[in-house]
Amino acid sequence: MGLRANPVVVAGVIGVGVPVLAAGLVAGLTINTGETGPDATTSTSEPAATGPATTATALPSPTATTAVEPEAVGFQPDSITFITAEEGWVLGRVYPCDTEPCRALRHTTDGGRTWQQAPLPAPLRTATKTGWVKFADAHNGWIRADSKLFSTHDGGTTWRPVDLDVNAVVDAWTLSVSEDGVHIAAAQPGEKTVLFSSPLTSDSWSETTDIPVASGGGPDPSASVTVIGSRAWLVVANRTQAGARLVDGTWSQWKLPCGGNGPADWHALSERRVLALCGRPGPGTNDTATTHLMTSTDGGVTFTETGQLAATLSRDAALVPADATHLVAALGEHLLTSTDGGATWTTTYTAPDQGWTETSGSFVSDTNGFVIMTRTGAEHHASILLATQDAGRTWTPVTLG
Repeated sequence: MGLRANPVVVAGVIGVGVPVLAAGLVAGLTINTGETGPDATTSTSEPAATGPATTATALPSPTATTAVEPEAVGFQPDSITFITAEEGWVLGRVYPCDTEPCRALRHTTDGGRTWQQAPLPAPLRTATKTGWVKFADAHNGWIRADSKLFSTHDGGTTWRPVDLDVNAVVDAWTLSVSEDGVHIAAAQPGEKTVLFSSPLTSDSWSETTDIPVASGGGPDPSASVTVIGSRAWLVVANRTQAGARLVDGTWSQWKLPCGGNGPADWHALSERRVLALCGRPGPGTNDTATTHLMTSTDGGVTFTETGQLAATLSRDAALVPADATHLVAALGEHLLTSTDGGATWTTTYTAPDQGWTETSGSFVSDTNGFVIMTRTGAEHHASILLATQDAGRTWTPVTLG
């Protein structure tokens, strides 16, 4: 199996992305959506309705924002990526449109204050499944929807469709970007996990299959990987979870925190510090019946419970770290913020109802970040792009047009 990159010049196409692996790795990986005419839309900050914050533990309470439910009209964001504090892209959907689902891309060069429409490859504009966008820098990016992946190495002037030669489970793969490489992890039922790696600046893909991690017993395995320096962490989720670690060029099995169900989300912040959000329901076991944060300072060898976010398990949970101290967690329709490395948490945003969940998030500095909340279920589901300038203590909705 391999990756085939077919050169195609697509005027004004944009790229999607995923995280990537560093040079010198035998094979690396990591981790986590219409078209309208050209326009330039300015984001407007609408004062949020406020109410008393719901405090999980003793913390100075910022003002919690309770959202007013939006209609699925206009640009609905699905995935966000930033390469600097100023430049980023959002992939989403536009309603109404004549040829649904009408996927589109927005681009900002001023930190999200204004957004312009960016061109999108024709095969992606009509993709039926929500996709994602990822840029590693101003030149190299990737965009994916359905099973289609496009890459650009000139900032979007030309694009190449990348044919991932795996099998029907191609939908379960993820892409990750490291300092100088891009990596794709794909888990196949009854087979080994496959890692594809390429330099950032070209589509020169190599393949590794000798990763000591099983694809599990379920029908829909998925793999995620993060690579930092000479280390990488890979997790295969298939009802329960299993992991592997790469240290100095050698892969070994990785005993995951949280119990057999594994983490709901995890992030490697450095070669030494790894965070895991525990409390994922599943057929296996959990270390406790709570939703809590586990922290490792030895690269994932051992973990210690840092703090509790909820007294019960959380079906939809995600972690969006700004740095080791400032963390944001999404538990269903709520955003929680910690300013002490996860020891205490405060609810700082609540969506209109329980149908909402986080689908994408990114911090562009230790204080400025974005989170996309989506109302699942409806065919024309609404989404909200939220911005923070104080490490998640307050959130403001952003209008993209």
